[in-house]
Formats: sequence, C-alpha cells, structure tokens
Amino acid sequence: MQLGSELQTQSTRTFLFADKSSIYMNVHVTYPEIAHGIAASIEQAIAPLLGTPQARNLSTSRGGRKTSYIDVIAEEAAISYLSRKHGSFHLVTEESRSLGEGDIKVILDPLDGTNNALLGIPFYSVSVAIWGEKKYGMVKNLTTRDVYEAFSDGNSLKNGIPIHPHCPFSISAGYIGEGYEKVLPLCDSWRCYGSLALELCYVAEGSLRSLVDLRKKARVVDVAGAQIIAENAGLTVTDERGNPPFEGRFFDAEGNFTGKIIIAALPAFHTEILNALREK
Repeated sequence: MQLGSELQTQSTRTFLFADKSSIYMNVHVTYPEIAHGIAASIEQAIAPLLGTPQARNLSTSRGGRKTSYIDVIAEEAAISYLSRKHGSFHLVTEESRSLGEGDIKVILDPLDGTNNALLGIPFYSVSVAIWGEKKYGMVKNLTTRDVYEAFSDGNSLKNGIPIHPHCPFSISAGYIGEGYEKVLPLCDSWRCYGSLALELCYVAEGSLRSLVDLRKKARVVDVAGAQIIAENAGLTVTDERGNPPFEGRFFDAEGNFTGKIIIAALPAFHTEILNALREK
C-alpha cells in the first residue's frame, strides 16, 4: 500500500537490533513500517490454516495461555518478525500478555475476531498500537485488506485517504451488558460483528454511528490501535463514566487483562449515550 505522505514523514525512530548481551546495529525505521510488517507476517502465517480443522485445535501460547492453534501461530509470527527486525521492544499481546523490554511498547491483537476466522465469517483483523515518543495505531482488515491508521497528532486514514465519522444512517455496533435496554432506543439498528478493532474503525469512517460494548470485557489489545484512529477522526472513546478506558493498569492483580466498557461516538451522541446509561 502507498502510505500517505503524512505517515511517511512522521516518527522515524532508531531501533536497536539487540539481544541480552550485544547490540548488532542501528537502523532507522518508521512505526508504519513496523505495523505493516507485523500484519504481513501474520497474514502469511495464518493463510494456510483458514478453513482447516487444525486451526481450531487447542494449543498453548508462550505465555502459557490455552487458546486456538491459529491464535498461537498469529502471535508467534508477530513475535518472530519483531525479534528479527526490531529486537528491543516491549510487546503487550493477547495470548502471552507482556513480553520483552524496551522503550517502545507494541500493543497487539494478532487476530481480532478469531471466532469469525474459524467459522469462515469474513470479518477479522490485526490490531497494532505503537507507543513511543508518539502514538501510532493501525488496523488491517484481513479479508478486504483495507488498512486504517493514524498517528496521535495526525489525520486518520483508510488506505491512505482521510476518513470522517459522519454516518448517514441510525446504525451502531453493540454488545449486550448492564444497561443495554437504556441504549437500544438511541439507534434504529444494532449490529454485532465480532471484531472490536474493525467496528471502531467503521465508526471512525462513518459506516456506523457508534460502538457500545457493555460487557466489561474489552481489553487494551482489542482497541488500542483503533482508539488512536477513532480519536483522531473526531470520536470520543471512553468507559461508562466518561474516563479514558486504559489510562491505568492493563492487568489485574492476577496478571490477567482488565476488562472495560467501551463507548465510542461523536461527542454529542457520546454524551447522549452516557446520559442514557446514568438514568435510574
């Protein structure tokens, strides 16, 4: 994909190809190059598994979590790419939680929408956020190959073209949780697609009016990349109290990801949703 000139010029960074004992070389690399490289590695690794029984087999991530084989393969592809290309990093990832050390934090959901991928439903993605001296987010739809991306101080792009969150229809994405009956009347139609990262990008581009996930299950890996894209497109993204959802710890005392409520919409509609949830 041809990146927009804005992305080509921002945040070139010196990374160290390093293991625990030595530094091999310095190289200038951009955040988009890292994110696109991760996505390409994952896409290549999972392609032979799609539609096969093997993809569903129970496996164990390097962090010790039991999960599907396709999830493990996706995560290992990302780890392998980062280890080869950018040895000094701190990776926060769905299956193994926290790996590595470094001043650059990569927050990754290697396969957001695993059940969709396993069932042949064409709606799943790679979600990447990179936190360094700037923040950068990228979400790649692995079925259409559309790429959404943004720096925290730049425009939100889809395939290099700016996007804007002005949905002409009363359609939103929603996940049922406490208070859902208060929110339902606010839109004519509700959808549940199964990939929070992509759904948040759909709100950012104006294909959906809002995303309301009331399950208290959204994790930083699910939305970190898309949140940057959504907020730079003009959306407000918070929890049910109106606070940034992941300003504090990513993990609870047991080392598991904390689950949050996510509400994303243009400011006026976002306020309307919060007010509805607060009603007795």
